[in-house]
Amino acid sequence: MHDDMGEKWFYARVSTFEQQEDRQALQKQLDRGKNGGCVRFYWDIQSRSTEVRDGLQQLICDLKLTSKGAVSELLVTRIDRIGSSSKLFYGLLEVLRSKAIKLVALDQMIDTESLGGELTIDVLLAASKFEVKMLSSRVAAERKLRMVQRKSHRFAPLGWKVKSDRYIKDEAWCVSLLDGKRSFRAWELAAFIFQVFEQCGSVRKTCNSLNEMFGVAGKVSSRLPKEGHKNFIDANNLETLEYSPSKKKSYQRYPWASLQWSPSGLLNFLVNPVHCGGTQFDVTKTGGAGRKVNHFDDRSVNWDTHEGIITREQHEHIKRIIRGNAQNRWAGDERVNPFANLLKCSRCGGSLTRMSGQLNRGGQHVHYFRCTYFPLGRCDAAKSIRSDRLDNQIVDLLIQEATRLAGMVDLETDKQDEPAEVKELRETLSGLEKMAYNLFVEKAMMEIRNQIASILSLHEASTKRNLVVREEITRMFRDRDFWDTRTPEDKKRILTRLVRRIVVDTVRVVRIEFL
Repeated sequence: MHDDMGEKWFYARVSTFEQQEDRQALQKQLDRGKNGGCVRFYWDIQSRSTEVRDGLQQLICDLKLTSKGAVSELLVTRIDRIGSSSKLFYGLLEVLRSKAIKLVALDQMIDTESLGGELTIDVLLAASKFEVKMLSSRVAAERKLRMVQRKSHRFAPLGWKVKSDRYIKDEAWCVSLLDGKRSFRAWELAAFIFQVFEQCGSVRKTCNSLNEMFGVAGKVSSRLPKEGHKNFIDANNLETLEYSPSKKKSYQRYPWASLQWSPSGLLNFLVNPVHCGGTQFDVTKTGGAGRKVNHFDDRSVNWDTHEGIITREQHEHIKRIIRGNAQNRWAGDERVNPFANLLKCSRCGGSLTRMSGQLNRGGQHVHYFRCTYFPLGRCDAAKSIRSDRLDNQIVDLLIQEATRLAGMVDLETDKQDEPAEVKELRETLSGLEKMAYNLFVEKAMMEIRNQIASILSLHEASTKRNLVVREEITRMFRDRDFWDTRTPEDKKRILTRLVRRIVVDTVRVVRIEFL
């Protein structure tokens, strides 16, 4: 029995493409929750296949902290708005059941507490997962076909548009500058950006110059709270909300928003082969520890597919300048960054990068790390953290973790109970086995057995991986001597193998999340 006096909460999710096509897509979902009497709202602008989402994770954490009866219902528009993963869905459902909270899908009449409702959910999730795989397969096939036919991509960078599957210059008027009374069409602005880069000689200086010219340098949104953007809000503040996706802000680029540039965005623009008559494909490679990298030297290109605004020689010259820039994280700097791609800001979720460096009195080179979103006005983490202090705090936390793990009994034989989602699936399977035979029930049972096998396989692999990580931590970090005697290259290899991310709050390391 659910407590009718409890609050109603709402979860919404749209994909980045949905929000790009219709900037009211998320607002429409939240309005339905408000009309349904909800008082607290959580949301994500991400694909349904993405399991790690800030809004959903915050929702689960907050539900666990509520007292039983405080929340009576969790509303969504459809089941697939939660995601296409059975593991993710049943993990949330277990939390809801423990707090006696009813899950309500506004567009689907499903009783999640009945046997038939569970069966319907399993079928819907299986269909959603199949649809995701089919879409991915079709996109990959179309991309390969377009590559063979030397056609353009569906989207074009600033200065270009796609017509009849070819890139052509965008003749639309883009911006006017009071300084010098200059007006630029889109392609003229793209060409002007290359001129500014030639004068500045670095990506960061060019970025600062362009933002100053366009009047967007240092602007801070008044709607951004000090603790950073969060994917939840109460009903009273719903009208003043400014939505942004958790990671990529693709739908906020020109022509949907301002011409504000970030260093990484400007770099990708400068090395895009479209500007010199090429169409790129296979831009994403897999780096260490399964991480995806997008280095401009790893891209495969079909050349001479259209007329460019710069020459191939200019394109290669620009890449040589970027490679030689010592402040650029893509450059072949002799000073290895052990913390590359691991440091995250606790306030906004952005990455921390090396901003500058100097020699200390001992002749050692010290770097300063700061959130990349601070210069753009999207984060208030103004202070930088020195690399030596960052190193000391990280090793202290690693030693603490090693000490904790060393005190655990029977580390190698540490086993966990069967996952809760597997127990739920077994109960559903048991109910189906008692039903009269028909083809629909037989297919549903087969799908559930496959889900159980998949979850157990992942669970076993994850458990083994955790044991390996624990053993390595306890073996290597008994004291500081091990870490202090490692080279930067060794430190980078160790951290990449053991650590998922290092969360930093200005000058303090908050926590380390292990693989």
